[in-house]
Amino acid sequence: MPHPTSPALTERDTEFCLNAASRTLERWAIAVSRGEKETLLSLYAEDAILVPTVANDVRENRHERQRYFDSFLANEALTCELGDYSRRVSRKLGTVVVGGHYVFSYRLEGETVTIPARFLFTFEEIQGEWRITGHHSSQLA
Repeated sequence: MPHPTSPALTERDTEFCLNAASRTLERWAIAVSRGEKETLLSLYAEDAILVPTVANDVRENRHERQRYFDSFLANEALTCELGDYSRRVSRKLGTVVVGGHYVFSYRLEGETVTIPARFLFTFEEIQGEWRITGHHSSQLA
């Protein structure tokens, strides 16, 4: 079922949903690169699930996501570069699924550390805003 505050999916076309979710993903990558923790946290739904790239715990609420991003965003000169990704709309559930690759880079003791990773995000429109409802990320081998 779509989120109770979302308009009926039949009122929106597929391209609108895909573009709205993509804009949220792009805002997410920019917020990571700028170290904007509050912006980043605001992109997640209250009940979103985060399975982060460089930690083992599943994060199920804002406080847990904040603790993860406190640590992750503390990396010097952190950037996130989006790579290729695929998108689809679940018309039955009113959810957009986006999967692909990104690369994180940061400085550690004067050296650049690069973490290529894969991701899967789910997005839903909640009270007129496209929010992240699920986010799984893992380092590429």
